[in-house]
Amino acid sequence: MAKQAELFKGELMEEKLRMYFLNNGYYVVRGIKYEFEGNEITDIDLFLYGRSSGLSRERINVDIKNKRIPKAFERILWTNGLQRLLGFDKCVVATSDTRETIRNYGLMHDTMVLNGNFLQKLNYEISKRISEEDLYNILSKHKSYKTYRNQSWKSLYETSKTRLINELDFSGFNSSLIHLRYFLNKCFDQQKKATALRMSYAILSHSLLILDYVLKDIAFLEPTLRQDNLKNGLKYGNLGREGVHRTIDMAVKMTGSKVSANQIKKTLETDDINILVEFFSKVETIKNVFGWAIQLEELSFNKNFINPNEISPALQGVLALFLDYFEIKRTSFFNQFNQL
Repeated sequence: MAKQAELFKGELMEEKLRMYFLNNGYYVVRGIKYEFEGNEITDIDLFLYGRSSGLSRERINVDIKNKRIPKAFERILWTNGLQRLLGFDKCVVATSDTRETIRNYGLMHDTMVLNGNFLQKLNYEISKRISEEDLYNILSKHKSYKTYRNQSWKSLYETSKTRLINELDFSGFNSSLIHLRYFLNKCFDQQKKATALRMSYAILSHSLLILDYVLKDIAFLEPTLRQDNLKNGLKYGNLGREGVHRTIDMAVKMTGSKVSANQIKKTLETDDINILVEFFSKVETIKNVFGWAIQLEELSFNKNFINPNEISPALQGVLALFLDYFEIKRTSFFNQFNQL
């Protein structure tokens, strides 16, 4: 692997805090761009996602300022406001400031403050993982010249991360699968396969996290209702069947298309998603989705190349499921990594 990036003081603290929250059971993403209609508004230093029960999930934004003059009061206001805008459950400010008044101000505004005394004690081992900067350096070397119009793989990865804060829904999951399919196919490129596999682990991890958030709302429905909800969402996205049909009817009327609305609707009535519906509607599967997402995140940031033939049988099964869904021969996919 390429030489590791030299981390600055703030970047190192972000990595240490990521390890701290990972060790506390959270799914953690570093450096997510918050955008609106193509405009980048700000970055979220850390995004935390927790599965507190079968019914509830916890989403937290973390702001980190490890500077000589951290402006802690301002950061509390800013972080609290961002939490409300995003509809998150909690927010955290990590600051080098050690004043007790900062902690009191945070408590007053429902903001957890991790002060300088806490940060100085952080001593988590990060050497087994590559940093976000390392991953960016790896991804920046590759581009999608045709499929994504010269976008770098780094840009595709950043897009996938952004979905985790504003598209935790069926449409976000369906969009994520498009990226997953792209990277799984790129695994057959001998020069890019190692990085493509790392990205496949990352995008699959993001996909499962989105699905976990969706599944919390249907986990306790009757089996047939769970399947119907999944089928409707995976096929038609957030609009659902009726919403998509209304959109088609309106589009045909406005454009005067020679193709009837019914003809267009029939093209959507396929059973290709049944393999996903059957698997992810099972109670046992629903219980494991969050754990699989965390394990795949760990694989994507591992310093070493992790052969898919050597991952756990459960993760191999999940990977094989999506290979089948994308009609990629699983034997060809796994066997090519035996040649490394």
